[in-house]
Amino acid sequence: MITQAVKDLAERVGHAFVATSDAGGNPHLAAGRGVALFEPNRLVFEAWFCPTTMRNLQDNRHVAVVVADPDTGNGFQFVGVVERSADTAVLDGYIPDLEPPGLPQVQWRLEIRVEKVMAFSADAHSDRPLG
Repeated sequence: MITQAVKDLAERVGHAFVATSDAGGNPHLAAGRGVALFEPNRLVFEAWFCPTTMRNLQDNRHVAVVVADPDTGNGFQFVGVVERSADTAVLDGYIPDLEPPGLPQVQWRLEIRVEKVMAFSADAHSDRPLG
């Protein structure tokens, strides 16, 4: 499922996108750094996720994570379930020009059980899981 080639791309790219949706199916897309892949089916994503991402995960633990080469647009999509989330750092305060006051930022670690790995591409492709 998660091969060495998949791990190598994730390490080289260094960032990923995670898609969540709320209980009503409204989608939300977030980006972050700190993706680690473990064979055969574990993905750990640590990032400063916004409150919408974390609120969505309270109602719906299913996610899609994409790692893609920025030059080619090709990469991999991981579909799975967040089995564990933990806050790993908190900033108590704000930077006035970058964020609204009173909104502490929290870094979260999401531990995801990967159910499918698929090729990701802007070119013609199928959504069949990789071998």
